[in-house]
Amino acid sequence: MSTANPAPYRPERPRSFFGPLVLIVIGIVLLLATTGRISMHSIGWWFVHYWPVILIVWGIAKLAEYILAKQRGYPPPRLGAGSIVFLVFFILFGITATRLAGVDWSGFRGVFNDSDIDGFDFFGTGYDFTDNFAAPVPDATQFKILANRASIQITPSEDNQAHFVVHKTLRGDSESAANRMNENTRAKFQQQGSLWVLDMTGGDYDNGRFTVDLQLPRKPALSVSTRAGDVSITGRGGPVDASSDHGNITAEDISGSASVHLKRGNLSVSKITGDVTVDGTISDSSFSNIGGLVTLNGTYWGTMQMSHITKPVHFASSRTDLQFARLDGDFSMEPDELHASGIVGPFRLVTRSKGVRLEDISGDVHIEDRNANVELSSKGAPGNIDVSNIHGEINLSLPANAGFQLDAQSNGAEIESEFNLSINNQGNTATARGTVGKGGPDVRLRTDHGTIQIKKQ
Repeated sequence: MSTANPAPYRPERPRSFFGPLVLIVIGIVLLLATTGRISMHSIGWWFVHYWPVILIVWGIAKLAEYILAKQRGYPPPRLGAGSIVFLVFFILFGITATRLAGVDWSGFRGVFNDSDIDGFDFFGTGYDFTDNFAAPVPDATQFKILANRASIQITPSEDNQAHFVVHKTLRGDSESAANRMNENTRAKFQQQGSLWVLDMTGGDYDNGRFTVDLQLPRKPALSVSTRAGDVSITGRGGPVDASSDHGNITAEDISGSASVHLKRGNLSVSKITGDVTVDGTISDSSFSNIGGLVTLNGTYWGTMQMSHITKPVHFASSRTDLQFARLDGDFSMEPDELHASGIVGPFRLVTRSKGVRLEDISGDVHIEDRNANVELSSKGAPGNIDVSNIHGEINLSLPANAGFQLDAQSNGAEIESEFNLSINNQGNTATARGTVGKGGPDVRLRTDHGTIQIKKQ
C-alpha cells in the first residue's frame, strides 16, 4: 500500500516589526507632548523639516527584515497594498506640509481675522459702532486692561486723563440686538483703590471684535491682556506686562521693565530701560536698545534679531541654550543658523543642527554644537575658547599677533593652521598643540568628522 507524500513545509512569512516600532515612537512623542516636555509646535517643526527621515528608517527596517529572513530561511516580509497606499499618502502629506510651512501666513491676517478663525464672524450680520470719550483717573498707580477679542494700542496721554476710542464690530440677528450689545459693551474704567481696570471680557464682549485706542498717563504701571488681537504699547514711564494668545505684540520707549507672554505671534521690543522677559511661542522677533537683562524662554519659529543690548542675555528653548554678557553689534538667529557681530563674552551656546558664525567676538567662548559648522573670529586678543562640534567643521580666525595655548583634535578629518603649530594629521585622529606667540588664553577645539581650520586675520 502506498501513501501520499506529505506537502512540503513552507515556513510562515514573518510579520514586519516596523509597525509596532512606529506605534512605540508615536506613543513616546505624544507622551512628551502631553506632559509638557516638548510642544506640539516643536513636533510640527521637526515633521515639516525632517519627515523624509521616517522613509529612510522604514527602508532600513525593511532591508534588515529582508536580510534576517534570508539568513533564517524564511520568506521576506512583503510590502502590502495597505503599506503602499500609506506610503503614497504620507509622501503627499509631507510635501504639502513642507510647502505650507514656507507660506507667509501673516499676509492673510487682513483677510481672515483671528476672530473669524474663532468662528463668530460666520454667524449673524456685522454692525459697526464707535465709542469716543475721556475719563479722569486720579491717584492711579496701575492700569489693567483685559479683553477677549480686541486689538489694543496704548500711547501716552498729555493731560493726565484716559482717552478712549473703541471701534466695534458686533454680530447679531438684527440691528436692535446689535444696539443692545453696543450698550452692554460701553468700555469704562473701574477704580479699585489706586488700580484702574478696563474689563472687556465675558457677556456680549464675546460677540464682537474690538479695536481699542487708549491714551493713558505715562507713569502708572500697565498690564494688558487679550486672547485674540495685537497689542501695541509706546511711551510708558513704568513697568509693562503684555500678553496675547494670538496676535502680535509691540513694546517701545518704556522707562521700566517689560514682561511679554505670547502664545502665537510676532514680537518687537525696543528702547526699554529695564529688564525684558519673554515666554511663549514666537514667530519673528526683534530686540533693540535694551538697557536691562534680557530673558527669553519658549519656542521661537522665525527670525530673532537683536542689536545693542547693554546687559546679559539668556535664551532657552528645547533645542538651544544661549548666554552672553553684552551685544554691541547685531545678532540674527533662525532655526538652523546663528550669525552675530560685536558680542562681548562670556559667551555660552549649547545647540544642535544650527550653523554658528560669530564675528568680532571678545571674551571667553564656550560652544557645543552638532550637524553644522562653527565659525569664529575674535576681536583683538582672544579670551579662552572652548568649541566642541560633532559632524561639523570648526573655522577659527585670530589676529596675526595673537598669543594663545592651542589644544585641537579632529576625529576622522584634518587640522589646518596658518600659525606655527605642531600638527599631526596621521591616522584617524588629527591633533594640533602648541604655544603661539607669548602664550595666553587656552584655545580648545574638538570635532568629530569635521575639519578644523585656524587662520590669521
